[in-house]
Amino acid sequence: MKNNGRIISKLFRNSVISIIAAAIATMVGIVIDGIVIGRFLGEDSMAAYGLVTPVINLATAFSGILATGSQIICAQHLGAGNKKRARKAFSMCMVITVVISAIIMSIILIFRYDISVMLGARGNSAKLLDLTADYLLGVVFSFPSVLFLFEFNSLMRLDGDGNRVIVAVVVMTVLDIVGDLVNAFLIRGGMFGMGITTSISYFAALVIMLLHFTKKDIIFRFSIKGLRIKDSLEIVTTGSSSAIGSASTMLRNAVFNQIMVGTVLSSTAVAALGVVNTVTNFTSSVMLGVAMTTAMIAGMILGEQDRVAAEALIKVTVKTALIIGALLMAIMLVFADNIAAIFGNPEDGTQMVSLAARGLRIYALSILLYGLNVAFINYTQGMRLTFISGLFCFLNNFVFIVLPALALVGIMQTDAVWWSFFIGELANLAAIFILAGVRKHGFPYKAKDFLFLSDSFGVSEENLLDFSVTTADQVIPASEAVSAFCERNGADPQQTMMLSLFVEELSNNIIQFGFSDGKKHSIDIRIIKLKDGWTLRMRDNCRKFDPTEWIKLHDSDDPTKNIGIRMVCGMAKDVQYLSTMDLNNLTITI
Repeated sequence: MKNNGRIISKLFRNSVISIIAAAIATMVGIVIDGIVIGRFLGEDSMAAYGLVTPVINLATAFSGILATGSQIICAQHLGAGNKKRARKAFSMCMVITVVISAIIMSIILIFRYDISVMLGARGNSAKLLDLTADYLLGVVFSFPSVLFLFEFNSLMRLDGDGNRVIVAVVVMTVLDIVGDLVNAFLIRGGMFGMGITTSISYFAALVIMLLHFTKKDIIFRFSIKGLRIKDSLEIVTTGSSSAIGSASTMLRNAVFNQIMVGTVLSSTAVAALGVVNTVTNFTSSVMLGVAMTTAMIAGMILGEQDRVAAEALIKVTVKTALIIGALLMAIMLVFADNIAAIFGNPEDGTQMVSLAARGLRIYALSILLYGLNVAFINYTQGMRLTFISGLFCFLNNFVFIVLPALALVGIMQTDAVWWSFFIGELANLAAIFILAGVRKHGFPYKAKDFLFLSDSFGVSEENLLDFSVTTADQVIPASEAVSAFCERNGADPQQTMMLSLFVEELSNNIIQFGFSDGKKHSIDIRIIKLKDGWTLRMRDNCRKFDPTEWIKLHDSDDPTKNIGIRMVCGMAKDVQYLSTMDLNNLTITI
């Protein structure tokens, strides 16, 4: 009997939709701003909007640290069954977010003109100074919401409330579209008005997300009690790879802005780059949603020390990244002209639209490669392989892309920037294969070749029995397999009887009550031999059911009632239940 990987695959598919929606949410307001600015405020305004991109990247750099760090740490603690540690990590993340938001807003509000000059609003582009500063002044108020939205993205999925994210996205999008149009045609508030409408829409989405914390039955609750500096350092260290990626992207965009400013087309090229950056932010958010799902589940797997689940995660991640990446690439290649035209002003934006369309079409070739690269980076980050994820973040977002652009700009002008994306993603993927090949001492072609886990990860095969049950007919053979495994590994008769009986009783109970909804379900069962005893871990994707709480609510003097669950809770040394990511997790120690 073996683990079929269905629970991890289904968990990934169920999670990725809401996480992609949340990732897009952090960018959709910026995309809408770009469309309205380009269409109705003119090419100079679009160029100013493009110059602000590195600052947006800076905000996402900080949110990346906190969001990824907190989700991985919390998922790891939950995977290990430690709800209290997960809550403390969550509370510390909230405190750090408030402090960082206040610092960023203060700096930008005080030095927005100096920052605008640093971004490129000088020399041939000096006319963009006021426009850039005005947009910064308006959009800066969205940064606290951006940080919190990133963090709540996966945390709410861990807490079983992923659909709330989608509602928040819809509300935010509608408010931003209406606000931008009102600003452009009625208020005529210019670039400052565009930034303010984005800030208002993001804040509305945040309010919807915060309503989650008014619910009673949730994992994450804020508490100032027991906060530790150690938790903040752990969050920052774990999320550092995301910070490196976002900071590298910020530096890359700053370099690209300077390249475009130095071309013959100047502000037209900067505006075209703004369009490409806006669209790539959107497509990257989709692929990043896949990667963030991987990081979240990897954190849980790390806490469980489950090598089989890690291999299943690699398989479903690659498959999903290939499908979504290929779809986005096809859409971009076919509709590049139409997409670019959305941002163009019919009167003076023809040249900019043409240049942007060419950039989008060339960039499209890199989308699928980017999906695979960012998924690998987030997987290693979720497994807390900090050096590997940090290194590839820097290579993928800066070195492998900027160096080709600088080398080719004298020959290809603006095309050097467009082609650098494809060259960089291809180089990064090749580097991943080379590293995996070195570790394997051969060509890597299986999912397990890309796990990058140490030999000490998890439990040795001789001390582990890991399999899945999907039908009632498999329960008795499963119980017999457990009995045989325990006897082979030196368990005494009582331990053997208890473990085989627990598997039979609990599996039947789950199938009887959890499988009755007509959907396809699975039960993952792990028997682990420890130095001082045995552990049984059972995980299923049925509706929420806590047997320990159920016993308390249905306590009876009649010993014949609820005999299966009562027997397990009475005979085991410890029984721990945890519901996370819509999974029931039961850990029994004897």
